[in-house]
Amino acid sequence: MPTLSKVALASESQVAVGKLLGLNLQGCSVGVAYAQIEDFLATRFWGQTELGHPSVKQCALAKKFGFSIEDRTRGVGAAVIDDVMFQLNMEAIESHGLAPGVSVRHKTSPLPGTLVISSIKEDGTVYFKGGQGKKAWSRNLERA
Repeated sequence: MPTLSKVALASESQVAVGKLLGLNLQGCSVGVAYAQIEDFLATRFWGQTELGHPSVKQCALAKKFGFSIEDRTRGVGAAVIDDVMFQLNMEAIESHGLAPGVSVRHKTSPLPGTLVISSIKEDGTVYFKGGQGKKAWSRNLERA
């Protein structure tokens, strides 16, 4: 399975918590580890028997990036997709040199014209100067 270099992996203490529950979280992202713990609680604590499956669209997107999530639960599948989107955001920030003060365009144009970055959140959300709350994912932007 491919790796996502920008995504945080479960820490030793998080892996240890998983072991207490009988889960192997070694090498899992924090999001996937948390989703597995949520699944554990849903089935063992709450007695749920059906955790759902990722949608066909989610499976196709994950496969595009080399991940197979068809046999995962809905929660774990969503966590894998979140990890892929985070990776794409971080790669866009690096490859386009996105930073406050940089002028950008939205690749698919829901935001008109050229915009100037005001700030970037840790998850890759970009806010714009004078944008009155306008924002976009960094993966959807390119330098103007």
